[in-house]
Amino acid sequence: MLTFSVDRQLITTTLKPNREKDEIASAEATLVYHGVRHGISYFAQQYMTNVLKKLFSSSSIASYLSCGRTKAAAIANRCFSTLPYTSCYKK
Repeated sequence: MLTFSVDRQLITTTLKPNREKDEIASAEATLVYHGVRHGISYFAQQYMTNVLKKLFSSSSIASYLSCGRTKAAAIANRCFSTLPYTSCYKK
């Protein structure tokens, strides 16, 4: 009979999400939301991301921002277009 050694480590500790990636995604979504809310073009948002990288070069989150025109448009169209209109423009 064959026997196998079993690793007793829980799957939740093995596959836990990376907090830094979540924070980067949150920062990118916040930048896109700000741009959409204030009517900033995706082209200008691309350059704003580059400026933020240089301004906050010591930040690990800012150094990994990658939110160009295509990604900003995808975030706006896929994520924010599903929100009800009234939730976007609450005062």
